[in-house]
Amino acid sequence: MQNRDAVSFEFRNEVGLQDFPGDIRVHKQTEMSQPIHTPQRHVPTYLTQILIVLAAYVIAGKLGQATTSIRSSNLGPVWPAYGVALAAVLLYGYRIWLGIAAAAFLVALWSPVGPGTALGQAAGATLAALTGAFLLRRIVSFQPSMRRVRDALGLIILGALASTVVSASIGVAVLYAGGVRAYAGLGSAWLVYWMGDATGALLVTPLIVTLPSFPRLRDRRRITELGLLLVLLAAVTFTVFADLPLIPVRLHVFAFCVLPFVMWAAIRFEVIGTSLSVLLIATIATVETALGSGPFSSNTQFMNAVLLDVFFGVLAITGLTLASAVAERSEAERVREELIREQALRQREEELLEAQRVAHVGSWLWNPETDTVSWSEELYRLFGRDPALPAPTYHEHPPLYTRESWEELQTVVEEALRTGVPYELDLEIVRADGSTGWIRARGEALRDTTGRIMQLRGTAQDITERRRAEQSLRESEEKFRSVFRNAGVGMVIVSLERRFLAANSTFCEYLGYTEEELQQKTVQSVTHSDDWPQFSQKLKEAVARGSKLHRFEKRCLHKTGRVVFTESSACVVRGVDGTPQYFVGEVVDITERKLAEEALSGVNRKLIEAQEQERIRVARELHDDIGQRLSLLTMAIDILRSKMPAPADDAAVQIDELSKLSNEVTSDVHAISHRLHSSKLEYMGLVPAIRSFCREFAAQQKLKIEFAHDEFPHKLPQELSLCFYRILQEALHNAAKHSQARCFDVELRKSPIDIRLTVSDSGVGFDPKSASSMQGLGFVSMRERVKLVNGTIAIESKPMGGTIVRVQAPFRADKAPQARGEQMQA
Repeated sequence: MQNRDAVSFEFRNEVGLQDFPGDIRVHKQTEMSQPIHTPQRHVPTYLTQILIVLAAYVIAGKLGQATTSIRSSNLGPVWPAYGVALAAVLLYGYRIWLGIAAAAFLVALWSPVGPGTALGQAAGATLAALTGAFLLRRIVSFQPSMRRVRDALGLIILGALASTVVSASIGVAVLYAGGVRAYAGLGSAWLVYWMGDATGALLVTPLIVTLPSFPRLRDRRRITELGLLLVLLAAVTFTVFADLPLIPVRLHVFAFCVLPFVMWAAIRFEVIGTSLSVLLIATIATVETALGSGPFSSNTQFMNAVLLDVFFGVLAITGLTLASAVAERSEAERVREELIREQALRQREEELLEAQRVAHVGSWLWNPETDTVSWSEELYRLFGRDPALPAPTYHEHPPLYTRESWEELQTVVEEALRTGVPYELDLEIVRADGSTGWIRARGEALRDTTGRIMQLRGTAQDITERRRAEQSLRESEEKFRSVFRNAGVGMVIVSLERRFLAANSTFCEYLGYTEEELQQKTVQSVTHSDDWPQFSQKLKEAVARGSKLHRFEKRCLHKTGRVVFTESSACVVRGVDGTPQYFVGEVVDITERKLAEEALSGVNRKLIEAQEQERIRVARELHDDIGQRLSLLTMAIDILRSKMPAPADDAAVQIDELSKLSNEVTSDVHAISHRLHSSKLEYMGLVPAIRSFCREFAAQQKLKIEFAHDEFPHKLPQELSLCFYRILQEALHNAAKHSQARCFDVELRKSPIDIRLTVSDSGVGFDPKSASSMQGLGFVSMRERVKLVNGTIAIESKPMGGTIVRVQAPFRADKAPQARGEQMQA
């Protein structure tokens, strides 16, 4: 009772299949121990399954009986109905035996054979299908998806080759008992019967059990590829088996050229594609063989049947094994990728937990209907609770929040449950040990597919330290405001655009404005125009370098227009990201001090002028009076010595010594006169006067002085020339007296804006920080002289490191300097 074609069915076992990832379905082994009795509630389903199996088996049986030209009596080379029976038991379970038995009996009865013979064949087919399913489940744990090599080999060996021994043995026995003789012998009949059922299992069973995976081919390109494959395969098979008259030679030797197409289907479409390909080949080959064409139509009826079954078996076994191997490898790759994804997910979860721990952020999930709450480990730590204990419910609020925070939380949670709007707020919590802290709570609603709010989830971040820092900052700001407003000096806050943002009352009193009036003004508008460029540059440098603006004197303009002298310092306040925000400045009114300094400077100027006048008077007295008298005394001694008779030796010696002493005193008086007042400075200029002084001083003190200078105009302001000249005198006298050095360097340089004098030595030096070393009359005199010309003086020295005196005074020059050097030595 055989012959076959394929009909596609989709079977679903509502109680016997279990879904697995990747559309893998595994039959539940527990059904083996279940009784065949079906519960009342599953009767409609069971009857539907029986009808489906009955219809499928009958159609497959009639197709198998259609090719009468290659059949012998009641036997043929292909029996697709057995494949339907085996697939039905694998999908629906053993209880489907009734549908298989009824269908097999009807098909056998239509052969036609007697009722007894038909009943025997039905019993054999049913028992064989149950045996095959049992062996597959028990030995290989068969999975209908056939994505393992063991499933394909199990179906081939146990389902197709082993179980069909039962149907062939019982079927042939009842046929011969009923007087039906086929293929000229019992052995030949049994072989064709067995191979026909086995071929049906190989062709039809894989297609039916893998049909649920067919919807996975949703990609249009893959569907197109499958269609192209089947069209090409049909064309090649028909060309080989149809013996077309247009082709003068027989292509029977190319029968296995269809194998590459089967391999293509196995590699690209796994078992479902392989089953379709082999079934298409079997259909065309069987029909053409029945019509008397093709490579399997030229032998005896028995040999043609055997060769056809062997051909189908080779294609099916090769394709199914390859397809299962490809599927198993793909499944292994999928499982490996899933393991990698799971590992990555676990790693991300661990990273998230670590991030929550580092960021002090905990997470929670709340079901309002059951009032069940899930907490993350970090949230337990934030509240100081034991993670081994269940999370507190939402309404367990007294131990978790202060009363005020609990009321705020209730309000936002009710709003979130009602509208689904997320919330965020700061809450004060109460830990298990009674201490308090602060968290930033965030929450959002989770909805089901209908839009109904099912749960709330959110996070809680520990902001205790931040709140404490903010509290400390607020206290610091309050203290700053108090200091700012009540300081005895002027305090201002200025924007980077140099606009007043705030000013205390002291500063307002300095300039006569109210704070509101100052906020409408810029710093430049209340700064003297001559002082603004330099002050603005210092502000820019403070912003660019991040440095503090140290004490800086500038003139401001009072509301009445009078000048107010101020001394300012400022610092740049920056944000948390380091961006400059504004200036905070301290301003002191030094107008009275400046007036006192000007008055004192005027007194000093008068004193120095009086001193210089006195120096001039004394110098002239020494030069014109005392010097002349000493010269006359020297001349009188010389005349007296020339008029005296030859004096005694002792007297002559005394007269010579007296004349020599008179000359020395005259020279000293002239030197003192020059130091007190240099006529060269007055008539020849600063450079010749310094050069002359250095030469004379080096000769007198037995020193070496190197003088280098730039070209200067002959006529400099008298006050400026006299300042540099007197400072040089004082510096060289101090150096010669205290440095213990014998070589000195003097430089006089000029630039477009100032004149600089430098006096240096490499002597023993001193500590300039020592008050006693810097308070001598010489240093005081030098500082006072420099002030009179608006210059600066700096003295650099260290023990055993020499001394350098630097003097600078403003002076506008029109020509570029040219350097040259001179050396004065005794």
